[in-house]
Amino acid sequence: MPDLMPPAKLLAHTAPMILVDEVVEYAPPRIVCRVRLRDDSMFVEDGKVPGLLAAEYMAQTIGCFAGYARLSRGEPIRIGYLLGTREMKLDVDHFAVGDEVIVEASHLFGESMIGSFRCKVSLRGKEVASAVINVFQSPDEEVPNL
Repeated sequence: MPDLMPPAKLLAHTAPMILVDEVVEYAPPRIVCRVRLRDDSMFVEDGKVPGLLAAEYMAQTIGCFAGYARLSRGEPIRIGYLLGTREMKLDVDHFAVGDEVIVEASHLFGESMIGSFRCKVSLRGKEVASAVINVFQSPDEEVPNL
């Protein structure tokens, strides 16, 4: 597998708001990212982050997918927005420092502006969250060169 780009090259976010640590697989229509929770990870409080952050992990994984798609067409990275979720299931109250979270997103439909992805989050090999996430990518909000 070729070297995969870091999320910082694929997302419209900048540190410290980049919550996914690495892309571990990109094979459209699917992408897999990893989150490693450390003491200095954003939103860590008393060694934990709320389980609801799984939704943002999913959204940023989708953002990485969109970043790859745009770059492969020679287009700039655009700002994206989470429009909503369906079928959200969350089986954890929190994630803890030391956890390695695997996030998978599979593209269901949509092209350049509107899309839908089936996502799941796994912890220690067990699925702990899932949702269908709907997203919008702005046609004209290009990310400035940082």
